[in-house]
Order: sequence, then C-alpha cells, then structure tokens
Amino acid sequence: MAPSKINVKERVSDGEIDLSMSDLQDVPVKEIAVFKKATSLDLSNNHLKTLPGNFATLTHLTKLDLSKNQLSELPEDFGDLVKLKYLDLYQNQLQYLPLSFHKFKALKWLDLKDNPLVPAVAKVAGPCLDAKQCQSCAKDVVSFFTQVQEQIANDLESRQKQRQKQLEVNQKQMDNNKKSKKKEKTKQKKENGPVKENPPKLANKKNKKAPPSPKNTGKASSFIKLIFTLLFLTLSVLFVLTSVKYERTRTIENSCVDLYYKAVDSLSPNLKVYATTVGSYVRFAHDKTGNVTLNVVNYVKNSDNFVNAYDTCSKYVDTMVQKVKEQYKKIVS
Repeated sequence: MAPSKINVKERVSDGEIDLSMSDLQDVPVKEIAVFKKATSLDLSNNHLKTLPGNFATLTHLTKLDLSKNQLSELPEDFGDLVKLKYLDLYQNQLQYLPLSFHKFKALKWLDLKDNPLVPAVAKVAGPCLDAKQCQSCAKDVVSFFTQVQEQIANDLESRQKQRQKQLEVNQKQMDNNKKSKKKEKTKQKKENGPVKENPPKLANKKNKKAPPSPKNTGKASSFIKLIFTLLFLTLSVLFVLTSVKYERTRTIENSCVDLYYKAVDSLSPNLKVYATTVGSYVRFAHDKTGNVTLNVVNYVKNSDNFVNAYDTCSKYVDTMVQKVKEQYKKIVS
C-alpha cells in the first residue's frame, strides 16, 4: 500500500503509532510529525531501504522500531533523535552507523542483530541475544561513537594549535633573519663603506649543460597522464558498477570491503577510528552513486528521450568526425 493512502490517525493508540506490516517503501514523516504526544513509532516488517532526509525531525520519539526492513544506511543526522530510549534495528542491511550515534545519551536498549556490520562496530555491539545484552549494546555503541567524536575533535584542535604554533615560529624566524641581515649591512657599511654588489658571472659555455629535450619530456609527461587517466577511469567504472548491487559485482564489492577492514584491524586504535569513519563516508557515497545510477538507467530505459539523445549524439559525433577529416586534409595538403 502506498504511504499516501495510509491514514496515520487511525494507527494512533495510547501514545503509539503502529505502521508495522503496511508494505511501506517510504515513511510519511509529515503525517507522523502531527502527533507530538505519540512517542512510540513502529515501522517494523515493511520494505524500507532508506529513511527520508527529514526523518530526524521526529525528535519527540522515545521508542522506535525499524526491525525487519531492508535499510542499508541511516541518515547522518539520525542522532538528532536525542530522546530515544529504545531503538530496534534487528534484521536490516546495515554495515555502518552514522557518527551522530554519540548523541544518544538517553538510549537504554539497542538491537543490531542480523545486520552485516563492519567488524569494528560488530565487536562493540555484541550479540544482543537477550535484554541485558541489548542494554549493554546501547551503552557500548554510544560510548564507542562518543570516543570517536572526541578523538576527532581533539585531533582537529591539536592540529589547529600546531599549525598556529608553526606559523608563529616561521614569523619569528623571518623577523630574526631580517634583523640579522640589517645588522650585517650596517656593520659592513661601518667597516668598508657601501657594499658593492658583485656583477653576475657569465656562464661558461663549455660547462653549460644542454636542457632536456622538450620532445622527450613531453612524451614522458603524456604517457604518465595517459596511465593515470586510464587508472582513474577504471576505478570510476568499478565504483559505479559495484554501487548498483548487481549479483556479478557484489562479490567484487564484498572482497574490497573485507580487504579494507582487515587492513583497518591491523592499525593502531587512533588510526582505526579515522579509517572506520572514512569507510563509512565512502560507503555512503557508494550507495548514493548506486541510487543515482539506477534512477538514470530506469529513466533512460522507460523514456522516449533515449532515442532523441541517441540521435543527437550520433549527429554530433558525425559532425566532429567530418571536421577532423577536413583539418587533416588541410594539414596534409
């Protein structure tokens, strides 16, 4: 059933909005936001793959059930739901959690079972096999992301202080050099009178080395550019192909993810924090790329614009080929 056809008011009872098992593919946030006194929201057993960008505006919620959906990501501002005490994410497709999880200071219960979490997060979350473990999961996950956030903030502050200190040292050295040069000139004037600048010596033509051939330099530079261009195009194509989640490319994607997080596990704790954060951002961009690519493919496939675009491109290519031929004939003649 489409979200617009659901009467949210009929699903409100005793402070709870029950939209479970409603075949939802999107969340009717605006309709839910009307009921400020309903602090519990059940969206379990639907077909949700992502949450809308305004989902985190439902800040009155204290209990949220998103279990048994197909969520592959959560919004970066998901942690703005600061009043949450109970959060159920059981049986989804989550690999990463947003950094904003550090805001969940009131969270007392969290279930992350049956999600393909990256090793670093899965280890912190634990198995969540009973209520006690789910309570520990909430506490440990929030603590983990709090430490990550604090580490990032401390490192940024430390880098800013180091940069400022280095600027001050450089400025002091420049001032000292200027003073030293001024003293040296004053001393020379007192001892020998005005200092005469030595005329530049003529270069010895016999010892002068010939500059490298522009042709050879140009060839080497062109070859290097070609290699980097091909490498960039190959990685870009691989990035797009794996992002659309085809079965043939899923193996490649999983292999890359496994290799990356094996490397992350071997890093020191400080570097592991950064590597995990970078991985989450790359994954976010990867999923967004897949969504955009699929939308473009579906649009082209189901639109008459494809034929028009194809004809236009063909005419443009023919025109360009003809111009190249004409220029070639002029050069040869």
